[in-house]
Amino acid sequence: MTDRKNTAFTLTRAGRLLLAGVLVAGAVAAYALFLSKSGTADRLSADPAIEQTLENLRTVSAGIYADETRLAAVHFGDASPEDETDIPALEDRIRAQRAEAAQLWQDLGALMELPLPGGDAGGLVRFPATAVEKSNYDQVYHPIVGPQPSKMPGGFSFRFDRVIPQTDGSLLHRLDARAGGAIKWERELRRARTQGHYTVEATIDRIWPGVVYAPLWLFAEGPQAWGHEFDFELVNGALEFNLHNGRGGFNMHRAEKDLTGHRMRYEIIRRPGKVTMRATSLTDGWSEELVITPEKVAAWARQPGAPEGLTFPPDNVAMFPVTELWRCKWPEWCGKWEDLPPGTYVDMIVHGYRVDL
Repeated sequence: MTDRKNTAFTLTRAGRLLLAGVLVAGAVAAYALFLSKSGTADRLSADPAIEQTLENLRTVSAGIYADETRLAAVHFGDASPEDETDIPALEDRIRAQRAEAAQLWQDLGALMELPLPGGDAGGLVRFPATAVEKSNYDQVYHPIVGPQPSKMPGGFSFRFDRVIPQTDGSLLHRLDARAGGAIKWERELRRARTQGHYTVEATIDRIWPGVVYAPLWLFAEGPQAWGHEFDFELVNGALEFNLHNGRGGFNMHRAEKDLTGHRMRYEIIRRPGKVTMRATSLTDGWSEELVITPEKVAAWARQPGAPEGLTFPPDNVAMFPVTELWRCKWPEWCGKWEDLPPGTYVDMIVHGYRVDL
């Protein structure tokens, strides 16, 4: 009977190892497909973070197999424990390695832009749960770093450490009097798309005067296109839908609503000759939508006070997403900054994102 149990147990463990090996091999194949089917292979190179995560998965899987094999041998009398702590130590290590493997699988999906199976109804992709590598722009995103005096007060800047990955794959943007967090979606920048459907879900913890919460905006950069933007910006307790062309902003629509604590879905859908901006509260169902066309922008450009050169961004200009949390230097727009209580921050959590063509 012991031999039969031993055989069954060993087969079960072997089956798990085989399954783990098949899954890792499948991930490698999926990664190859990801690179080959991107449609912009000339702009996308192999991501070292994906390759490192795959290697870590192989290592952890091998460790789980070795420890489970050792535990099975001890259980069935084929080996003796070294001491009374041997079995509990093995069990603890196996649990820790399984948790690490689960996190690595989540990170791999995030790096390859795969939605979590059985996760959000919106099919959100999560961010990697570990910090991205500094100055490596072959990644899903990279934090924006440095001051931007054109829109921020002196002494305030974006900092790398104010973008804080969470274990569930969300991304915390954190702000105080001196620094805030922002990301440029580097992979989308390299894809140079001229249309797409961009979605994020985000929650803010408080409305604070002097702060601009920008959960999603599309931006164009480069010598021929610098400064075109479609922005969602939360300021002074209102949600603004704004348009920029590098010469100042224009408020296309403003919705007065306190969105503190709301899980919000923000969408920008860019198509030839039309952009749709939609904000939906997943907390109470509130929704606001604006459809933007060249004709509407031309009419806005004729209004008194419209910025010089206001125009609908050309359809052939590539744009990519940006997410920011920052202090602004115009109190007449964003409110007058007030000092935060000691040890507290203003937070915006981005739960995940999705990009569809």
